[in-house]
Amino acid sequence: MTPCLTRAETTRDPVGFTVRYAALDDLIRMRRALGRPKDLRRADELARLRP
Repeated sequence: MTPCLTRAETTRDPVGFTVRYAALDDLIRMRRALGRPKDLRRADELARLRP
């Protein structure tokens, strides 16, 4: 998980709090690593979002 956190995107919400979120490729990789049917379906859905 640590490599995913170092590549995390960072933004600020309207109140000014820092929000970090996993990059799309890392999120897909994490979903596939879980291997549950619902995570595999979601990984496929997320993969279709790639430009």
